[in-house]
Amino acid sequence: MARLTRTASQARTRQLVIEAATELFLRDGFRTTSLEQIAEAAGFTRGAVYSNFANKTEMGIAVIDALYQREEHRAIAEVEAVAAQGPQAWFTALADWAQGSFGDPRWARLEIEVAAFSNGDGKLRAATAARQKRIRARGAELVADLCRSAGYEPPADLDTLSLGIVSLALGLGMQRASDPEISGAAFGSILALMFAPLTRHVAVESLP
Repeated sequence: MARLTRTASQARTRQLVIEAATELFLRDGFRTTSLEQIAEAAGFTRGAVYSNFANKTEMGIAVIDALYQREEHRAIAEVEAVAAQGPQAWFTALADWAQGSFGDPRWARLEIEVAAFSNGDGKLRAATAARQKRIRARGAELVADLCRSAGYEPPADLDTLSLGIVSLALGLGMQRASDPEISGAAFGSILALMFAPLTRHVAVESLP
């Protein structure tokens, strides 16, 4: 087995630390989890943790980023699996994904605790803005792909549509974290309402 380069080894260490921190933060909470506990769970020294993260806030940001990226990849995979089946299949796939993803109270607690712990740290604000910007950009790409595949002109500019979709997702997730009776699948239903003209367009185009 080839020996890892220094860069690859550092990246692997960082990834293992993030994975250990994610498990502990979600299980025990951000505030109560120490860097020593994370280092031990990851199999490294405290020094290895500090070589990758300047402080606990940076680690919290990295964990939240990883959680969002994980769900982003899951959502894209769900959509790509039904991409050829038309808009309604997209919305159903996203409803199924959202039902299993939105509103995890442990995740919501983590974001609140990191925000409170950072005490207005500009890095947290910048990281949150960058994360949401990336998600909106990916959302705009998905909307463009959906409309293109259906031969349909988007009802508004892609940035505005993506802003609305991401706002819906974040808002629904926050509400569901405190009220689990709210269905995550409503995400797909509301998207279907937003893009009802597209669905009708596809239905008309498919008529003999």
